[in-house]
Amino acid sequence: MTGRTAICEAVELPAKTAPDWVHLLPVGAVNGRDGRRWRLDDPAQLIARSAKGGDLPIDYDHESEKPKSHGGPLPAAGWIKSLQTRTDGIWGKVEWTGRAAEMIANREYRFLSPVLHYHPTTGQVLRLIGAGLVHRPNLALTALSEQEMTMPDPLEDAATADLSRIATALGLNETADADTILTAINAQTAPDPARYVPIEAVADLLKQRNSAASDNAARAADAKVQQAMNSGYLTPAMRDWAVALCTQDEARFDGFIATSTPAYAHLHRPSRLHDVGHEAQGRRPASADERAICEQLGLTPTDLK
Repeated sequence: MTGRTAICEAVELPAKTAPDWVHLLPVGAVNGRDGRRWRLDDPAQLIARSAKGGDLPIDYDHESEKPKSHGGPLPAAGWIKSLQTRTDGIWGKVEWTGRAAEMIANREYRFLSPVLHYHPTTGQVLRLIGAGLVHRPNLALTALSEQEMTMPDPLEDAATADLSRIATALGLNETADADTILTAINAQTAPDPARYVPIEAVADLLKQRNSAASDNAARAADAKVQQAMNSGYLTPAMRDWAVALCTQDEARFDGFIATSTPAYAHLHRPSRLHDVGHEAQGRRPASADERAICEQLGLTPTDLK
């Protein structure tokens, strides 16, 4: 923030004496004769800022605010030693020089015009720079900002110091401007394509992985159920139930098999009659048991073969 300096409307001094206290600024609206407007909403803050520079100078005709127009010495008319807030605004206690006190008493100077430092956008009065003894109040409001003149601002100095610390923390030169600092911050917060992948790609990868894991689990459960069926622990009708149980809770399925008996093992054993038939073809006659069975069934040994 770069503040600007302006000379405000003059205040007439009392006759026949140089006053110890002078009225410098009103509170609230501060109106200039050339139509410009300022505001003073925080008198206490203004006094605190203004006091940081020590005594505030009072000159003649604001010569110290435009040094290029004066080739000789610039004597002070007095010094504002302290500031005070009253109901009608800011007052200053002045220590006049002998020459200035005499000139005021003789009415050689009748008006006091304060010089203020203000915010260029909001118009808020930030601090007092000093004041000047002037002759004509109608010439009092001269904005030195038109001459591209700026004054140092403690708030600006603090902001510059903060930027310097931020720049150093980012590994930049401490004199880096705000744009350079912002670019460095954006570069650090932007994702590096070499180190990160889009969230959609991650989600798709997880979906494929979960699908593959599910397929592997289903195949493993199917193989385990088939083995249990071959061992006589399950019937074909129990297959779907067993696969679902083994897929969801393999330990529970294993417990079921461990506590069961292979009651259906005979369903998976080869038929002995089939073997007997093959062995009997052309090799031996039917036994007594086989003939007895044939008689009960109404068959002949040849039919049995």
